[in-house]
Amino acid sequence: MIGGVGDSEVSGAVGLLKKRTGRKGPRRRGRRISITCAFCKELVPDPRMKHKVFSGSGRLGGRCECSAVYVIDETGKDGGLALLDAQALACDGDLDRAMTLDSGVDFKIKIREVVARTRTGPGRARVSGYLSPKVWFLRLKSEGVKS
Repeated sequence: MIGGVGDSEVSGAVGLLKKRTGRKGPRRRGRRISITCAFCKELVPDPRMKHKVFSGSGRLGGRCECSAVYVIDETGKDGGLALLDAQALACDGDLDRAMTLDSGVDFKIKIREVVARTRTGPGRARVSGYLSPKVWFLRLKSEGVKS
């Protein structure tokens, strides 16, 4: 799920959710939508715009207390770049080190889809599909935490 972002950080994911919910921030039935970590299942801090990543304009993301990092793919079709951004975020902005990481060897990755249900009529609900926003979680294996 996706967390709230401050007014100064409103960007793609929040703008996309604004179109779907009709509200300024990501809320569902008056409650904030929150992101839970795919590794430890705890709530993670609200995403912030990160600039030490491969994306030129930055990426919404953050870090969980269990040492996992996450980034938000607002469009659902930017998976490769989201993975590279998560690697850079895990390496604290060291892009050279991020490029040397091997999936399955150096880190573990989990992807969660942001499911937005909208009412289309009495008793019907439409669920977003392939192009829905996704949250990419990555945890380095060298952090001393077993996956």
